[in-house]
Formats: sequence, C-alpha cells, structure tokens
Amino acid sequence: MNDARPQRVSYGPATFVSALVNVLIVEVALWLTVPWIALAVFVVPLLVVDVAIAAILKSRSGRLAQVGRGMLIGWFAAPAALVVFLPGFFLAQGLGLV
Repeated sequence: MNDARPQRVSYGPATFVSALVNVLIVEVALWLTVPWIALAVFVVPLLVVDVAIAAILKSRSGRLAQVGRGMLIGWFAAPAALVVFLPGFFLAQGLGLV
C-alpha cells in the first residue's frame, strides 16, 4: 500500500543559505575581535542572540524551521574555529614564533 502523505522537508536550500550567511557574520565578527576582551564584549552576546533566534525559528514550521536549522549549523563555526585555531596559536606563542 502506497502512503500518499507528503514528506516533511527538514533541510533544503534555505538551510544551506542561512548556514552560510550565519558563518559569514559570526566568523567575521570573531576574527575582527580576536583580542580577547573584545571577543567577550562583542562576539559572546552575538552568539547568544544568534542561538536564541535560531531556536525560535527552528520551532516554527516550513522555511522558517529550515532557516533556524541552518543558523544552528552555522553557529558552530565560531566555537569550532576557536578550537582549531587556539591550540596552534598558543603553541606558536610558546615557541616564540608569534
């Protein structure tokens, strides 16, 4: 028996575009404020607002939910970049290369 109910699309072009835009905004803010005090003052509130908006959008349906999922995916770019960048930076600083 063939089920004729339409499938719900969780991810699509809106998810991809919102993830890219979110990565662009958050990463630019992160790398422009890499001096640590500026990072805490500007980027952390940006990340909190970003996650709040993404969670609200994800709870909606349709394209708004896709945008929310994309924003949540893109949100991980800033912490992931720090996890990748900081150990190398501290290693280079410890070796006197920076």
